[in-house]
Amino acid sequence: MNKIVTLLHDEPGEGPERGGPSPSERIARSIINDMSALVSPPDVCLKVGEMLNDDGASAQDFADLIMRDPNLTARILKLVNSAFYGLQSKVDTVSRAFSILGTKELARLVYAVSAVQTFSKIPAEVTNINTFWRHSVYTGMTAEALAKQIHILHPERLFVAGVMHDIGTLLINARFPEVATQIIPATDGNEALLYIDEQEWLGFDHASLGAMMVENWHLPASTCDAIRWHHDPQRAQVAPLEAAVLHVAEMLANVSGTGSYCEKVMPADAFNVEALSLLGLPWDFDRETLMDEIDKQFVETIYLLVA
Repeated sequence: MNKIVTLLHDEPGEGPERGGPSPSERIARSIINDMSALVSPPDVCLKVGEMLNDDGASAQDFADLIMRDPNLTARILKLVNSAFYGLQSKVDTVSRAFSILGTKELARLVYAVSAVQTFSKIPAEVTNINTFWRHSVYTGMTAEALAKQIHILHPERLFVAGVMHDIGTLLINARFPEVATQIIPATDGNEALLYIDEQEWLGFDHASLGAMMVENWHLPASTCDAIRWHHDPQRAQVAPLEAAVLHVAEMLANVSGTGSYCEKVMPADAFNVEALSLLGLPWDFDRETLMDEIDKQFVETIYLLVA
């Protein structure tokens, strides 16, 4: 039995032997329920998701929705005019941004900005929140760039998945700081070991917990599956390619120094060979060129998202 489950003592009359959820599953669900009021998706995200599935929704409909939130509008326009897009002329209205970039790209920015603002409300006594978002945004930028490089459809969704791939860590650290203070130093910033230790202590890990949370945001099943299996992409049932992209992007972030988890630079041999194989990439693929491009855009992007 997992350590936390043992400490909390299983409640009688429940559990898989009686057809109910396991103790670990109940703990995971309780975390989601406890945090839902604090990190519920903003209405704009839910409505954007509905409109993306509505063939009758126009670019102006999207623009009108976003403009109801002045802070979101300002951040979106700053990002659109940043070096990340390198547009020739300044964009000063959301409707103009939609006409240039399209609804899916703008929806990507809405989800990313909303996620950073919303999940930053979680108590962060154990988490260095600035390091956390640097790692998340670097992973998201790298995932999108990598998806474009290998011609995955709609690569902008990988940016959202990358930004949100580790939100389960915030939830675990807030609910079980005593666990985090033990396993984070013990794993020395190595996420490949961290999620295994989480499973040992809790019966679940930050990836599965994060997937449960983004399901509440009504993100596509492929995004939820990629987040759930970004440490074991070969086990993904819905989106193995997307999970592999997230895995490789996270590894690139961790060897970059700039976007490393816990500010600890990981060795370049930490890549999952099966993930690279899923993407059709050789072990010695040109990661330097990809990372150079990310580094050029990263500082301004992280500032505009997190500031």
